[in-house]
Amino acid sequence: MRHPLIAPVLACALLAGCVANDTPVTTRPAPFVDRDRALIQSAIIDDMKDPGAAQLRKLVAYDLSEGQGRVLCGEVNGKNSFGAYVGFQPFFLRIKDGRAVTSYVGAAAADDLSGALATKGCTAAASGQMMVAGAK
Repeated sequence: MRHPLIAPVLACALLAGCVANDTPVTTRPAPFVDRDRALIQSAIIDDMKDPGAAQLRKLVAYDLSEGQGRVLCGEVNGKNSFGAYVGFQPFFLRIKDGRAVTSYVGAAAADDLSGALATKGCTAAASGQMMVAGAK
């Protein structure tokens, strides 16, 4: 059986489209504001099967140093094609200059890359230090 990540990783490497997380930043907790909810709506919820049924919880925000924007973390629950809720899944959303630049959402299971990246990003943000892609 072929590994599902081989093709995307090779394509990324061959096209040099990968951007390394090369800028260290510090993070600090920040208030969650209405604009944050609007960005979550446009970057994550609007792509769901039934955006009107989406549920959010555990919302937190972090301001990043070095002019690198904000990080929003939390969990989102949505409906599948059968109309059933799939369960809360972690999300990570990095905002810079008022727009989403990085977003991950997925199951917290170890075999879900997007969910693992969301969990890793939010854990790093909560630690007070993380690496982001950006000009040094």
